[in-house]
Amino acid sequence: MRCTLIALSFGAFFLLYTAYSHADSFEHKGQVSFWGGYNDNVDGQSGIRYIPEISASKKLNEKLIIDAEVSLNLYSFTTFDSIKELEDRAEAKMYRSWARLSGDRFEARVGLQRINFGPAQILRSLQWFDQLDARDPLELTSGVYALLGRYYFQNNSNIWIWGLFENDGLKGLETLKSDKDSPEFGGRYQFPVSKGEMAFTYHNRRIDRDWWSKNESGEISGGLENRYAIDGSFDLGIGLWFEAVVSDIKKNSHESILTKYLTVGADYTFDIGPGVHVLGEHFIKSSGSKMFKTDSEDMTSAISADFSSGVLDTVTLIGYYDWQQDRFYPNVSWQRAYDNWFINATGFYNSSAVGSVYSGTGILCTIAFNY
Repeated sequence: MRCTLIALSFGAFFLLYTAYSHADSFEHKGQVSFWGGYNDNVDGQSGIRYIPEISASKKLNEKLIIDAEVSLNLYSFTTFDSIKELEDRAEAKMYRSWARLSGDRFEARVGLQRINFGPAQILRSLQWFDQLDARDPLELTSGVYALLGRYYFQNNSNIWIWGLFENDGLKGLETLKSDKDSPEFGGRYQFPVSKGEMAFTYHNRRIDRDWWSKNESGEISGGLENRYAIDGSFDLGIGLWFEAVVSDIKKNSHESILTKYLTVGADYTFDIGPGVHVLGEHFIKSSGSKMFKTDSEDMTSAISADFSSGVLDTVTLIGYYDWQQDRFYPNVSWQRAYDNWFINATGFYNSSAVGSVYSGTGILCTIAFNY
């Protein structure tokens, strides 16, 4: 099935190639970014990234539009513990490649695309298909090969239906890989309520049993995972939201692994100077063999504040508190934005176990140009 999706993705590229003379609109844009920094895990790092993007659209009739987008992720970076110990790496891969048919109240999109949802912004229980990091000024995330359909009702509710095929890597908060030979599917219904909106979400996939046998203890004969979620966001003078998820993995006919995720959050903009936006979230992850039995539990809290220090400058503070380790991890960033450029400098103190450029203690500077 993934071969079909890849073929459709390249079909999107062919559509773009032939659309230059037939499309109603044809656009080329992109982003070039440079970064360099230091942390105590790796003495230094620097790199360059280029994401070129081309898109085209064609109006088929008064109600239907077909459009497509193709973009690449081209990057090279160097890490060095000393001048004599350099490690270079370069890679080129598809970033997005999709085609979409849309009308007044629906859209159907197929190919390599970004899928994300839910009201939480930092500690996201509904981070199922992306790797977005609140500290990343570029907001980069890998896509998934999927077929996604959405329909928008007149009462402002909407329904999503998706199928994912042969996405080899871990997605979102996953710790167990999916069986690439089994399709994943799910859906989401989002609807308005008094002073806000709520949603129900479901996802189904099968765990890769070969990967399990190499990386986990015990045996697994089933491996079917069902995820159930409910979320909501409300404007009550302050913004309030929550995300609650239950993951049920069937090890066999008698045993299950139940993992529960909960995020609660709030934000408010204080009338101080140009305005100070403050946001807080609390995240709980617990697991056990039964719904109301907890074998392990992890809790993390986050608080952020952002404000403008001038016409062009924004300062953002994000702090994480790990309740198990009793440690506080602060991150402070300054960003100056022009029409097409921005400059970002972030100082951070995080756990060394975090597998990202923000691991450990250090500073990271990013310069990006959008055209």
